[in-house]
Amino acid sequence: MKVAFTTIGCKLNQFETMAMREALEGVGFQTVPFAPGAQVYIVNTCTVTHRSDYKGRQMVRRAAKMRPSGGIVIATGCQAQLRPKELISAGADLVIGNTEKARISSIVKDALRGKATGIMVSPIGSVRAFQHTPLRSFPGYSRAFLKVQDGCDNRCTYCTVWMARGPARSAHPLWVIKEAEKLVASGYKELILTGVHLGAYRWRDWDLARLLEALLEIEGLERIRLSSIEPREFTPRLKVLISSEGRIAPHLHIPMQSGDNRILNLMGRRYTREYFAHLVRELSRRREGLGIGVDVIVGFPGEDEKAFRNTLSLLEDLPISYMHIFTFSPRPNTPAAQMEGQIPPEVKEERYEILRNLRQEKMLSFRRSHIGRLINVLIEGRRDKTTGLLQGISENYIPFLFLSEPQAKRGEYVTVLAESIIEERLAGKVLSRSELQRNI
Repeated sequence: MKVAFTTIGCKLNQFETMAMREALEGVGFQTVPFAPGAQVYIVNTCTVTHRSDYKGRQMVRRAAKMRPSGGIVIATGCQAQLRPKELISAGADLVIGNTEKARISSIVKDALRGKATGIMVSPIGSVRAFQHTPLRSFPGYSRAFLKVQDGCDNRCTYCTVWMARGPARSAHPLWVIKEAEKLVASGYKELILTGVHLGAYRWRDWDLARLLEALLEIEGLERIRLSSIEPREFTPRLKVLISSEGRIAPHLHIPMQSGDNRILNLMGRRYTREYFAHLVRELSRRREGLGIGVDVIVGFPGEDEKAFRNTLSLLEDLPISYMHIFTFSPRPNTPAAQMEGQIPPEVKEERYEILRNLRQEKMLSFRRSHIGRLINVLIEGRRDKTTGLLQGISENYIPFLFLSEPQAKRGEYVTVLAESIIEERLAGKVLSRSELQRNI
């Protein structure tokens, strides 16, 4: 029996898709590409923006067209959790919620026998226990993901994630450590810690910094990469770890959303532009080569020209390496959707283009600054379709092309000399031991 998956959205969704895949393969299913030929199609949806909702419906329609007689289409994820009926209308046979993902094997079996159809979405607002999800393989990835947190308590005025994911909850630290040890023993040398709200990790007197300190004791673990962390969650202890511990990847993603204090207040964000600027500059100063990415929302209700210029000027001034730009999309049942001062689409588009151009400048500037430097690059094992060169990713998250073939294997780090930019990616060659000594 063949199953095909497609995933929309964040790294946590990607992790949960891989967990569902492993669970189904464990009971005899074969995973195949999301194309004609499967009996089961699973669409893991996102609902962060109107665009992600559209993609969810689009993928369900596509799956429904590919579905053979007796086959099924299942939709899950955050869009499924909040608006299951629209996915049924798009062609899904069964819509399940986020908590149901843990029972995917039995649900799929029941669905194939006609015993599970329609909507199976459990309320998530009262969930308090973290759903521990062991995962041993990550097909197509040279790094391992480890989910340590779920849910969010922030309730920003534009966001529905807290409705779709439930309250913040964290994995038991001893479970996390044991899972990390098993992943390292399986050959993974880099772990990516994921969660809806990673910086909110709490288990009694354990916080994210203490968890990292424990993970760094694992023999054979060469790198820990952190997913997105909110500005107010960088404790002094966490800052010290990031700046002083070489095994924590020099790459951070910090949601900014706006550079205007009035808009930040309307968003329900709990910091000012001044606080954010100080944090980014401090982190950048503490660790050389630190790559910092930010999220920005353009066109939030009430964002006049002055507010937009405040955001633009802050982004221009800060030492950031890339941006994720979102055009404000009113989410159902959120305060922001009902606010006065909604911005016309053409103004949003104009401001988006301005930030997109700045993003390009920032990204290329950061990458060019590494030319002539020695950097550590993870071998991904894939080849670029245009150049045929082997691909990698630097420890500070710069896409890389190898101009010489590394002797190391996929999933291992090598030290390279960055020499040029090819199609916006850094390129360079692996150094021999004697060349490396000369360049140190």
